[in-house]
Amino acid sequence: MEELLAEIEEWNETRLSNDLQEIVKIASVSGEEQQLAHYLHERFTTLGLQSEIDRHGNVIARLIGDHPGPRIVLNSHMDTVGYGNGWTYDPLGAEIKDGRLYGRGSCDCKASIVTHILAAEQLVGRTQELHGELIITHVVEEEVQNKARKGTFKLLEDGFEADMAVNGEAIDMNIGLACGGMVELAVTTYGKRAHGSTPKEGVNAITNMFALASELLKLEPGYHPYTGEGSIVLGVIEGGERSSVVPDECRLKVSRFIVPGEKGEDFLADVEHIIEERKRQDASFQAKVEMTYVSKPALTDKNEPIVQGLTKAMETLGLPVTYSGTPQHNDADYLVNKGGIPTVIYGPGRIRLGHVPDEYVDLSEVVTAAKVLTLALYQVLTRSV
Repeated sequence: MEELLAEIEEWNETRLSNDLQEIVKIASVSGEEQQLAHYLHERFTTLGLQSEIDRHGNVIARLIGDHPGPRIVLNSHMDTVGYGNGWTYDPLGAEIKDGRLYGRGSCDCKASIVTHILAAEQLVGRTQELHGELIITHVVEEEVQNKARKGTFKLLEDGFEADMAVNGEAIDMNIGLACGGMVELAVTTYGKRAHGSTPKEGVNAITNMFALASELLKLEPGYHPYTGEGSIVLGVIEGGERSSVVPDECRLKVSRFIVPGEKGEDFLADVEHIIEERKRQDASFQAKVEMTYVSKPALTDKNEPIVQGLTKAMETLGLPVTYSGTPQHNDADYLVNKGGIPTVIYGPGRIRLGHVPDEYVDLSEVVTAAKVLTLALYQVLTRSV
């Protein structure tokens, strides 16, 4: 391990900035990841890994050790959200200023992809020491709100298996043991149409929605020490035709961001209970609710080997160790809950910078994260942790 430590200690921002600039300059908004996938496939092939682009567009690269052992997957996503307004830097310019690289996806999650490349490059010449297999999966459409389109979900549907995973997401340089989930409900209230001059002859569906929403907002979001407090968001409301007509229908989309220990079905039951209580109090009240989207929180035990590997690597490098999680949802959900794969979230960058104008990542963090990840993988795959 001393030799490996000496080698990675020589890493600096110059070593990785060119890679990250190249990747950020490749546009890869959800559904348009093909160019980046081919770049990564060629890069891994050149490094000496077994690489392929599967039928979904995911890049899958393999490094197989000379001895039997666990299968570790490094997972991250190639796609980004759109650019939006408010940028002072070119979203595809990958400009470096004061040690920060700016551009869409720089933080979420192309910096993590670069750390995976560096780790693979460092380990590819050490297969005689490795017990097990390293698989890198860089997937499509993680950012879309439809699990059937998500690359990681599709991999697992195809039967992908692993013993442990690192999900590369920005997490403020902490070790992430949890992610939040989200449930979206569509609520419809009904009324009776009437002329606006005689409103008492009708039943106002918008007024009914206000009454329901006020009760809904009294619900207390959950809390978990790794993800923090959940939230309830009234996201979309539609109803009515014109101000002179009492509306007979109003529609609301509401999301609840849930924490480990909560289920989307619980939120549905809460809203159903509110509706029944309103009906009991007001015979004219009519409403329905349906769950239109749900993703689950994920939680991994601190004693899992991959967590211990990252912990020991950070300690070896003299870095403070903090365990946390992400309040937002990510692919740790599917890896843990669908794949049964203990998953830690780890990658450079600050959570709050994803999806915003002038997204950036500190290059010093990318260097540090690459060192930690490489050392952790080496320790787990050489059974030194």
